[in-house]
Amino acid sequence: MRTNLVRNLVAGLGASALALGVGLVAVPAAQADVGTPVGPVGGSDGGTVTDGEPAGNLPGVPEPGSAERVWVEWAAAERAEAEATDWEADAAARGCELQEVTITDEMDVAYNRAMGAPDDLATHRVEMVESCDGPDASGGMSLETDRGATTTAIGSGSDCDSTSGPGTICVYKSSGRIYGSWKYRGSGSASGFLRIYQIPTSSSGCYRGTTWLTGPSRTWSSGMTRSISKTRTSYSGYSAHIWKSVWHGHTDWGSTCSKL
Repeated sequence: MRTNLVRNLVAGLGASALALGVGLVAVPAAQADVGTPVGPVGGSDGGTVTDGEPAGNLPGVPEPGSAERVWVEWAAAERAEAEATDWEADAAARGCELQEVTITDEMDVAYNRAMGAPDDLATHRVEMVESCDGPDASGGMSLETDRGATTTAIGSGSDCDSTSGPGTICVYKSSGRIYGSWKYRGSGSASGFLRIYQIPTSSSGCYRGTTWLTGPSRTWSSGMTRSISKTRTSYSGYSAHIWKSVWHGHTDWGSTCSKL
């Protein structure tokens, strides 16, 4: 099995630059390369992420409005941890074979604002390509769950659902990260992108709330699982969607959601 760790120029310089507090050239979140969507991709189509949400970030994450130096140090530590992660073992634990992992530095304004960080804070996202034999896109692993959470609306813990296109979409948390993944089960190939929205824990459905993380445009071949992930900074509802590329933009091909 071949594992290919891909780093762009900014990602390769990211850890040292962040540790020194040096500004990075922006690698924007993928909103710019997804074309014209069919229906609303960004923004909210119901509710706000503050409805029913506890205040503040998770322990270990700086408080909203903290000094820039504090955020830069935190982001550098998170980047270093991603570099040190054994992604092959992470995939194997879920019954998957890792084919590729990419760690990319970016300045994701939506993600930064959700945790109260400066808009121009350089953070990172992780993308994986896997081959999973399990019953769903996460390989069938019994993932982390919030056992003590009240399930009066959307459920808690990992969740997977079939999509209108032939595939399975999952949202879950593992090793301090939120993941959105989609396994394509059709013939030929399909192109599009993954997006994760924050929604209230009181939500009753997987609507498109406030954009939290957007993956770049990619192509799936039959049986391929692609995922995107970002450091989890707050307990919230998360709604993962697969946006399929069509001739006049993108269309929402399916979603799943959970409190994580």
